[in-house]
Amino acid sequence: MATNKTRRLYARASLAPLLALAMLFWIGTPVSGQTAPAQNPQDNDTTWRELADMDRFLDSHPEMAEQLRKDPSLINNQQWVENHPALQEYLQTHPEIREEFSENPNAFMLREERYERREEGREGDHDTTWRQLASMDRFLDSHPEIAEQLRKDPSLINNQQWVENHPALQEYLQQHPGVREEFKENPSAFMRQEERYDRREEAREGDHDTTLRQLASMDRFLDSHREISEQLRKDPSLINNRDWVEKHPALQEYLQQHPEVREEFRENPSAFMRREERYDRREDDRDREAGIGLGDDRHRMGDRDRGELTSFGHFLGSHSTVAEQLSRDPSLANNKEFLANHPELGEYLKAHPGMTQQLAANPQAVMSSNWVMQASNTAPKASSVPKGKPNPNR
Repeated sequence: MATNKTRRLYARASLAPLLALAMLFWIGTPVSGQTAPAQNPQDNDTTWRELADMDRFLDSHPEMAEQLRKDPSLINNQQWVENHPALQEYLQTHPEIREEFSENPNAFMLREERYERREEGREGDHDTTWRQLASMDRFLDSHPEIAEQLRKDPSLINNQQWVENHPALQEYLQQHPGVREEFKENPSAFMRQEERYDRREEAREGDHDTTLRQLASMDRFLDSHREISEQLRKDPSLINNRDWVEKHPALQEYLQQHPEVREEFRENPSAFMRREERYDRREDDRDREAGIGLGDDRHRMGDRDRGELTSFGHFLGSHSTVAEQLSRDPSLANNKEFLANHPELGEYLKAHPGMTQQLAANPQAVMSSNWVMQASNTAPKASSVPKGKPNPNR
């Protein structure tokens, strides 16, 4: 019995170190098990930041956003990306997003859309906020300079000195304390919501094919008649003031020649001007992406580029048939059959190789350039210039 008891004691003593080691491993295992999953939140945080970043980019480039949502595989279409310089630059400066997006375009866009929906759900009281957004949207539409700065840097709303330098905004915030409180609490989130509201309002407002042509036409007229433009932006209802219209013969003539614009404008002046201002901003953005400096960026263009665009605008102004067809389909400028049927255009382009290159690279950007539009509006019509008639005074 003593021998058996001694053996059992010896066995227990021998097992003690092994049990101690086992306990150490057993205790260590949960620790490593707990630390391993900690990587997932970090990965998710990184991905969430990527989605937030991409969401902001798409919010500020709604045309690209719409195309990518319809066909996410465009992100792997090199030609399409090159045709959108802002996207190309963004992907170059965000290689981790480019990698994730390119690897699985459909999955990435699904996650981006989920992120956007969650952000919308997280960002406050929708009944109240929708009214606030509508109010702020109207203010920004009528103050494009303030709108542009706030879209670039929403935190300016909390910069007291900047607000004081913009009395119209200061007065608006004083009169709308609910908007002021929401905006200052989370400037970036508020501006994202305002931009989404802006896009949805635009989508809700009618027949885009017809209206875009009307807006483009009205935009060209207002660009070349700054005084009328300024007054209509301040008070769109002037369009229904017969005395005021009669005091502006150029506008009166324009409305007579464009009855569909007149009808849309007079039916809802404020809504029409809001859409025209959105159109104007987006055209300027698109021109900048295409490398054509307009608006505040005109100094980025060389005199030669401006001269070529202005010259082409004068040509179109005196060749209304060519201008009308190119406005409908700018790609015709690169169509050999079209050029053969319009030898005057072919001769002009031969004499202006710089314009030929610009039209070959991006005919849409050339035709929508404000330099071309303004010059074509001020050019004398071909029919108004008599040909071959001697001057009786000579």
